[in-house]
Amino acid sequence: RGGQNLTERYRRLENTLRGNAIMKQISEISQDVEDAFKARSPSSISSSLHGAQNISNTIAGFVIPKEPIPPSDEECCMSGCAICVYDLYEESLEAYKESIVALRSSLSALSIPESEWPDRVRTNTPATQKRHDIVLNAFEEMERQLREKKERRAAVEAES
Repeated sequence: RGGQNLTERYRRLENTLRGNAIMKQISEISQDVEDAFKARSPSSISSSLHGAQNISNTIAGFVIPKEPIPPSDEECCMSGCAICVYDLYEESLEAYKESIVALRSSLSALSIPESEWPDRVRTNTPATQKRHDIVLNAFEEMERQLREKKERRAAVEAES
């Protein structure tokens, strides 16, 4: 009698309803974005795009590398992983230091006085960096001790 497959009809209705709801959400979001841009001045937009950091990222055409962020306490599981977040941090810190040395030599070659360099590029090292190295060295020592302890346990279990 000209009946319809109700499953297909339900799917069509569902798709049109979902499609209409999504289109409504998209138009609301785009309207909100337009309103936000109209409310801001061009200077506030450019400053928000660059973030809270007002430090220039280049000097004499050279890009100043960003210092790696140390891992937080919650990121390390303290199980002596083969690839520890502190090991990865140490590798990125070494790469950062090498790039800073290369940047310093390039700036020196261009005869740019050190007084014009950004603070984080200058040759004087802050005391906080030395303190941080001490903390990192202590952590590495603890990791070595844990590794040795695991190896001793494994050797004792292998003998038994």
